[in-house]
Amino acid sequence: MGLLDNVRANVTELTELLMNNRISPPLGDRTIAKLKVGLIVDSEFVSKYVYELAEWGQLQSDLSIAYLILQRRENIERGKVSHALNILKNKGLNEPLKLILWTLIYNVEMRKLRGTIYKDHFRLYDLNKVISNSLVIQPRVSDNGLGYHLSKDDVDKVRSLNLDLLIKCSSDILRGDILRAARLGIISFDYADYRLDRDAPGFWEVHSEQEKTGFMIQQIAEELDGRNILIRGAFPTQNYYLLNQAQLYTRSNFYMRRLLTKIAQYGNLPAQGESLPYFNRLLRAPEPSTQIKYISSHIYRKVRKVVTGRLLRKTERWGVAFCRTNWRNLVMWRAIKIEPLLNHCVADPFVITESNRDYCFAEDYDYNRSKGCISVYELKEKSALRLGEAISESFHMSFPYLFRFNSKIYMVPETSANKEIRLYECVNFPLEWRLCKVLMSGISAVDTMIFEYKGDWWLFTNINLSDTANEHCSELSIFYSETPLTDDWKPHLKNPIYIDPSKARNAGILFDKGEVYRVNQRQGFRQYGKGVSINRISVLNCESYEEVTVCSVEPSFFENLKGTHHLHCDGNISVFDYFSETSRGSR
Repeated sequence: MGLLDNVRANVTELTELLMNNRISPPLGDRTIAKLKVGLIVDSEFVSKYVYELAEWGQLQSDLSIAYLILQRRENIERGKVSHALNILKNKGLNEPLKLILWTLIYNVEMRKLRGTIYKDHFRLYDLNKVISNSLVIQPRVSDNGLGYHLSKDDVDKVRSLNLDLLIKCSSDILRGDILRAARLGIISFDYADYRLDRDAPGFWEVHSEQEKTGFMIQQIAEELDGRNILIRGAFPTQNYYLLNQAQLYTRSNFYMRRLLTKIAQYGNLPAQGESLPYFNRLLRAPEPSTQIKYISSHIYRKVRKVVTGRLLRKTERWGVAFCRTNWRNLVMWRAIKIEPLLNHCVADPFVITESNRDYCFAEDYDYNRSKGCISVYELKEKSALRLGEAISESFHMSFPYLFRFNSKIYMVPETSANKEIRLYECVNFPLEWRLCKVLMSGISAVDTMIFEYKGDWWLFTNINLSDTANEHCSELSIFYSETPLTDDWKPHLKNPIYIDPSKARNAGILFDKGEVYRVNQRQGFRQYGKGVSINRISVLNCESYEEVTVCSVEPSFFENLKGTHHLHCDGNISVFDYFSETSRGSR
């Protein structure tokens, strides 16, 4: 079982990210001895994820991944023919068929993976190149080959290294005194949910078309399923098994490094997370029937895509609609659709009233240029008049969030393509704007919202903390300041607030009778923007954040809808977007 890390080229950048403002605040003058960490492995040759974690550990000033604990289990030599005959005798043809189908899936998906940043997903690396100290131990293996027990002598050898922490990078189940051989015990990953899937991480979520795939980092307990959960999170499930697994390994390893940095700062493990009951059955490596269904579903989706796109000439586009009512009284099917330019689509609407006239700012995406800008429409009684482009840059823009401060109007559009969070000031409403300030730079952030709450200014944004996969739906981060016109935003103590694509991504904001409601997107399997939820913010300060979901919106208000992912209201007019399937060439 491998530990997760990011692409080696990003190690320096991510280290700076961790040490600056993406983790808990520093401890001032408190001095803690360098955290001494060991890796438990089955071999010196490990996955890229374990190797890059070890490599990252050598660059840190407050921790050291100093030892390899090598588990050398006894090898049983078997002839290939006799081994194959033994499998046939005990398990029949099911096991060879399972292997053949699994090899087919692996080979096809590895070819697809070679064209991505995960091309080295299964490559092995020599840990001796980065860690020179090693200790060899000889575990006693249980009858099923999974449980490992160590002799007292081996446990004493590990204990004599005086390690603060052990990280299990092996596929076995450790039991006994080894769990207490380091000061803080042993931590490990469970890819996906350990209660769901022990043998094929990332497969079952794709096969069953789940919306997200989870991970946990926990301190191992003596009980077989005992876990002291330290971090739990999830990312959107990808289109196929190996891509889903590779993204899961890569992105969740960012959180292992983040966790190690915090342990080094504080000298102890963070508080244990909440444990909840689990009611699904245990799933292991997929049987041949399951693999056949998996292969068939992929073939079906490819055929359907060809038929829909090339033969029926269907395409999917976003649109915007408005209704002259408060969001609480909104009847979405009665809303008036805004007509975009030919070969354009509009999304992410925000509405504002100025000089007794109503305006809607939205992302205006041009399919010919493959780029979006910010356009503005004046909202009439039963129609919308396009006034033109408000802001257009050389890079893609969307999500034109608007707010007022000191009698001026500001906009924070999404500019992740430029690795910045930008603040624009209106010079001549509604079409003239100037860049006022870069609030944050060198980050991949989208859908930023800034508002005042109880005397402080708050910035909610979706940052891809590991800066991989160009995916921004999983992590919500919060910052605060005394003024919105600053580049010195302080991070919330609990950042990221969510690691969950069903909750994290901003989709608008609502102010109602002194309360603030954050709207969030919900993602579907192979579908961006399945729906939205409206959440009342109940607690917001520099140490805590809580929200309560009061309503969910599904894409059923117009015909042929597939999604919706935005809602905003200024008190008198509500605007939202929708995702529909239309004939190619139509608006």
